[in-house]
Amino acid sequence: MGADSRQAVSLRKYSTVFAFICLLALIITFLFPRGKSFEFADLREGQVYIGEEIIAPFTFPVLKSHEEYQQDVLEAKADVVPVFSRTESISQEQINHLVLFTDRLKLLLKSRVTTRENLKELFNEARIVCSDEDLFLLLTGFQFDDANSISVDIKSVDVNQRVTSFQEIVNHLIPQIQKRFAAGILDLSKSELSSKSSFISIRKEGQESKESLQFYQDLPEAKSMLLTTFRSSGELDERKIKIAYNIANYVLVPNVLYNREETEARINDRVQNVPLAKDQVLDGERIIDSHQRLTRQHIEKLNSLSVAKAEKGEFEGFWSSLTPNIGKFLLVLSILAILVIYLFKDQEEIFNDHKKMLLIGLNLLFLAIITFFTHRFSLSPNIIPIATVSIIITIFFDARVGLFVTLTASLLIGAMRGNEFSVVFSSLFCGVVAVQTVRKVRTRNWIVQSGAYIGVAYVVVILISNMVAYGPFMSMLKNWGIGILNGFLAPGLAYLLIIILESAFDLTTDMTLIELSDFNHPLLRQLHLEAPGTYHHSYLVGLLADAATEELGGNGLLARVGAYYHDIGKLDKPEYFVENQTRGRNPQENLTPTMSSLILANHVRRGAEIAREYGLPQEIEAFIHQHHGTSLMSFFYQKALELNNNENVSQNEFRYPGPRPQTRETAIVMLADVVEASSRTLKDPTPSKIKNLVEQIINERFKSGELDDSPLTLRDLSKIVNIFHKVLIGRFHGRIEYPETNNETPKKQKMAN
Repeated sequence: MGADSRQAVSLRKYSTVFAFICLLALIITFLFPRGKSFEFADLREGQVYIGEEIIAPFTFPVLKSHEEYQQDVLEAKADVVPVFSRTESISQEQINHLVLFTDRLKLLLKSRVTTRENLKELFNEARIVCSDEDLFLLLTGFQFDDANSISVDIKSVDVNQRVTSFQEIVNHLIPQIQKRFAAGILDLSKSELSSKSSFISIRKEGQESKESLQFYQDLPEAKSMLLTTFRSSGELDERKIKIAYNIANYVLVPNVLYNREETEARINDRVQNVPLAKDQVLDGERIIDSHQRLTRQHIEKLNSLSVAKAEKGEFEGFWSSLTPNIGKFLLVLSILAILVIYLFKDQEEIFNDHKKMLLIGLNLLFLAIITFFTHRFSLSPNIIPIATVSIIITIFFDARVGLFVTLTASLLIGAMRGNEFSVVFSSLFCGVVAVQTVRKVRTRNWIVQSGAYIGVAYVVVILISNMVAYGPFMSMLKNWGIGILNGFLAPGLAYLLIIILESAFDLTTDMTLIELSDFNHPLLRQLHLEAPGTYHHSYLVGLLADAATEELGGNGLLARVGAYYHDIGKLDKPEYFVENQTRGRNPQENLTPTMSSLILANHVRRGAEIAREYGLPQEIEAFIHQHHGTSLMSFFYQKALELNNNENVSQNEFRYPGPRPQTRETAIVMLADVVEASSRTLKDPTPSKIKNLVEQIINERFKSGELDDSPLTLRDLSKIVNIFHKVLIGRFHGRIEYPETNNETPKKQKMAN
């Protein structure tokens, strides 16, 4: 590819990123509060204003605070008198039902052949509750009390007596029912009515009147009053009162019905008429003088002035309103530029990966949307999940990227909240704490630990902000509750989002690597059972790679897990690899060098297939492809030269398919793989021999060009040599013989080690 072509590709790539950043900035700009200027947003009550004198440039209203407006709305709603409609037809219909029922019951009582079952059928038909005892009393005319008495012959009872007894109940029941209907029975409980004036509006026959609520009863009150009246009259005994009350339960229904639609319409009308302003500042009036202490009234007037300016600009025309919007867009773009410049300079891999840039952009947009809603509904800024985003970015990338995203997000939140420094400070502080708690996720209890630290961070930052602003103690307690809840929920929410984002963006986090590092994973268990030598070798390679990668500031967990799985392709033919051979049996002895090289090279291809079958991440699959690079299988190549008299043997036939290691972690695993395998051939592993072996292998890989595509430097290789040396000395510690020094014997030196 020529220089012009590479330049065109780079230009196209950078233009795509620039277009994405501009689009993100544009979307966030639209989420800024409308009709509001942030000119006076950083002023706080109790501070001394040190700017120039502020004179009202025009007449404008002083707006109510959100709390004042909401209080006025509540009062306006409470002032609305509930509307009811009185329906006399209901009363008349129920009285008619009562008369019809009592007439039918009297007919039954007049008949000598009437039985308890006949009465029960009538009561059930009318849906009136009546016990067997009550039916017995009706049939006997209330002359006997024992409903189970077998000595009573109902047919011998005087029918006139029982009709007379029931008529006595009817004579008291109907007038009382009529009185209750005449007074009016509400279909809504009085406890549900919010009218503080204790009045209701009654509509009847096209007329409406305002009446006192105390003259009306709801259904429970009407029934209770009826029972009290029966008992206070003294004309009915308890047995008859019980029957009368049961019948009344069937008859009494509300006849004054709540008109919900009309009431709510009146409430909405009153709410819409609640004024937004409570005062007015005249043109030319002094609002505040220089070096004057800010009061609540000053801040209310200044905030109202900022709103009036923004609205005046919108009304004056397109260009006047365009200027502040362009300013907001440039503000957002400049904030995003902080992150973009860092990624371009120090995180080129992320900057050049559109998926990763999109992931970061979506997290920033998520915070912007939440910030928009907190401002729209006047919610506490402490509910903004800045810690959640900080955790997500840190786990997906690293702590440095997490810190820069946290800084960018905090500035965006502060800008959208009206240039509030306290919001920027709290967001940045809690976000940075969140980043530090997940710098290295190595255990499954990180969620609890991170939540506890973030919760404490919110307590500290809210305390500081409250002390600086002279805030009330109760407000601080409320913010503490919100902050602690946000802190404890942040890691859990981050965990759920990470699971979704991992799948959506095909990325791997430390949480997934922790799961893959479990030796109970099906692939590792199979490797342990079928290729124990390879399993042990992979474990030792993992130790070497982890230590070296951590020393270089890389992802040691990724290197270790990659080492665990780098040789899983050997599961296909484990007996063809020397670490799995026992009793000197080597199937390779019966094969040609070309066939042996094909088997060795095939374990790379087969390992990648197995990785895809088990759904291993692409980051782990990269270790399988790259752990041999394009290195030469020198033993079989030399053997092939011997068989062919050093003629017509191509090295390409005896090289691994590659590619060469592309990352720091895969390159370190390649070196650890060769060093660990070669170290097992040492017959007398002294420290000097181990170091010479490590240096020789790494120099050979460096000179052969296998490390050319990796970011490792010569200084990195020197560090790797030292780390490999230390780890291998620990492995062979019990077998090392040191030379005699001073007066100590070699035996004592050996025992000391």
